[in-house]
Amino acid sequence: MLLCSLLLVLTAAGCGSKSDSGDSGKSASDSVGTPAKQETVEVTMAYWANASEQKNFEFMVDGLEKEYPNIKVKMQMYPTSDEFWKAVPSAIAAGVGPDIIAMSDEGNYEYIKKGVLAPLDDLIGTTGFEKDRITASLYKGWTDDNKLYGIPYDSSTSMLAINKAMFEKSGITKHPETMEEVVELAKAMSKDGVKGIIGSIDPFHITQYVHAFGGDWGFGKTINSKENIAGVQFFVDLFLKNQVAIAPIEVGAPWDGEVFSQEKGAMSTAGPWYVGHLKEANPNMEMIALPMPKGTVEAQSAYSHGLSILAGSKHKEEAMQVIKYALRDEAQLNAIEAVGYSPAVSSLLPKYLEKNPELKPVFDNMEKVGMPFAYPEQTKAFHADLLKGVEEIIFKKDGLTVEQLLNDLQSKYGEN
Repeated sequence: MLLCSLLLVLTAAGCGSKSDSGDSGKSASDSVGTPAKQETVEVTMAYWANASEQKNFEFMVDGLEKEYPNIKVKMQMYPTSDEFWKAVPSAIAAGVGPDIIAMSDEGNYEYIKKGVLAPLDDLIGTTGFEKDRITASLYKGWTDDNKLYGIPYDSSTSMLAINKAMFEKSGITKHPETMEEVVELAKAMSKDGVKGIIGSIDPFHITQYVHAFGGDWGFGKTINSKENIAGVQFFVDLFLKNQVAIAPIEVGAPWDGEVFSQEKGAMSTAGPWYVGHLKEANPNMEMIALPMPKGTVEAQSAYSHGLSILAGSKHKEEAMQVIKYALRDEAQLNAIEAVGYSPAVSSLLPKYLEKNPELKPVFDNMEKVGMPFAYPEQTKAFHADLLKGVEEIIFKKDGLTVEQLLNDLQSKYGEN
């Protein structure tokens, strides 16, 4: 319903604040010898952010008026994504909606398919944005039908995190490179009340196994592919067949990182954010960070937050100029320092890895084999039904199979 409301107001009212031209009704010809004053365009950028992210957003547009004297940026910050999506439709209906929105590509497909976001390809050419500066694999999560709908401003990926002390006590000396080796290591580390791997029943984590076995949600086209079935089956078998996995819900933890930092699980499908979490939650714990092991193929997630322009914006070219400025090297370097983001600009990634050298193999692999999440259009509903079904298979054991579950999801959420 929220998206429908957003679409309705997009058609009923244009986005973007009113221009402040300082015009008194005279044309340029009314003032002989005096050039017409260039119209000032106000471009509104809406986003959600914590305190450190807010400082970085402010830095992204600081000094823009020197580069583009005719553009003024109005910042609209919301503390959570829920508050953001509650407020945006009302703002558009009132005629003061944003021109630019910042969001993750994990759930952007819904907004792309409904026409909420504008394609950027022509605007990129018009404004001279250097598209090749951005890590190429990140664009996959913002592309549909060969059209680009967002410019990544950070980068992230998936990885396998291992408790170093537990690994060294396992008797296994080789880091796992395949999913079969993950199972063997998990068995060796499942002892003394600790499970060998954390099986977080969450779309992000399940998708890691789907990708590893050559699968892909395909934006709804391939939900029940044999590769996806193999990946999800491997995940549930960590619980049922191999009995090496523990879910955060089994120990009352809100997420996988807490289970890992509390040392109740020895391994986890994870991401770069584990580095910062461990510094706070368990600073004495050492972690091994590895590229995602291979099931049948080498693959891991490559995703980002990006800046998109709303289809109803009256100032698309100016908005693209703001995005171009916001992605300059100086702002990307600030994000590394102020927020701990890994940059979207590939040439600056070494600066991030200087601070986090243990993540270099992970990001190297992302640049080679990074894949988008590619969830179906009805992303939130798909997630809910996927997780409900996986929990039923693992905990209820009432006869539902992975193949049946994915067939049902294909019928409900799939595209032909």
